[in-house]
Amino acid sequence: MKDEYIKKFYNELSQTIEGDYKIILEPNRSLTDDWIEYDQVKWEMDEPLQKLVNTLMREDTTSLEDKILIIYKFICLNYIYDDNVLFFFRKDCSDINNIKYIAVDWYGRIVDERWTENRKKHNRRICYEFARFYAKAINELIGKNDNLEAFMVGDKENLHYVVGMTGDEYSVILDLDDFNSVKDLTRLKLGLTLKGIRILRDNSDKFQRAIDKFNNGRLEQLAEVEKIRGELAGKDNIKYFRDVINILRQYNLDSQGFFEYMRAIIENENIEIEKIWKEVKGGSEKRYVRCLIFNFNDNTYLVDSIDQTFNIIEKDSLDKELFISNPVENEYPYYGG
Repeated sequence: MKDEYIKKFYNELSQTIEGDYKIILEPNRSLTDDWIEYDQVKWEMDEPLQKLVNTLMREDTTSLEDKILIIYKFICLNYIYDDNVLFFFRKDCSDINNIKYIAVDWYGRIVDERWTENRKKHNRRICYEFARFYAKAINELIGKNDNLEAFMVGDKENLHYVVGMTGDEYSVILDLDDFNSVKDLTRLKLGLTLKGIRILRDNSDKFQRAIDKFNNGRLEQLAEVEKIRGELAGKDNIKYFRDVINILRQYNLDSQGFFEYMRAIIENENIEIEKIWKEVKGGSEKRYVRCLIFNFNDNTYLVDSIDQTFNIIEKDSLDKELFISNPVENEYPYYGG
């Protein structure tokens, strides 16, 4: 039955969401459709996540849907998005009418033992890794139930991966790290509602009820940010941005979470931003994170995601060894994890 449900899910996905997608499975299955891909890496969980799954498997008073959201929350609170991967995206201008960005295979998708060992030293992960171990965790919870399965879903350009889950009762997409928005990896660290789960089919609202229960008592936005937005946004934007940064510092967000939150705040004021990359100094590997530059009232401002600071700058005076504007236009070798 699992194969039939996967085919049904793909049809539901194609009818609901624009774009070309594929489903990624662990090897040794019989599906051979052109939208099926088999992963080259064994699906495994980090030890803390495996311990949580083992505990949940012994718990018989919590529904499967609630357990799936408990794992979702655990991942969001204990991991951060590794935006270093975006530094290595390539810009493909071979067709001027269809300029594309291409993800490299060797950052988290096709990896070796050295990579795996290095990843154990920190909590940074990319979407492919999240989707791998989250799907694995869900399938261990499901056990031998042949009417439900989790797998990976990706776009044909390999730019983003999520978890798909389907069976006789529902089909859902679980995306905790959409790097184009304030992702749930950040939202849940701030105590906000989750927004990354999309329901394609839910015959009895079973999964929707679990989401509603999870979100109960959570706010859509930070109350303290909403307060100063009402007082300052559109009136004194610079003070508004500074005050938001001071609020975010209290939550000890990672650099990517800080970046995406500030990007949303600034762009909501119809201010155009520019991304610039800054090297993280003092680490065990060479790594870059995204920062923001924008122009406002004849000044140029830098929102530094590493230091979580906000200052007027002269863009041409930035240290070119420390800041890189357009990494997608060059090739950068990377070895590590």
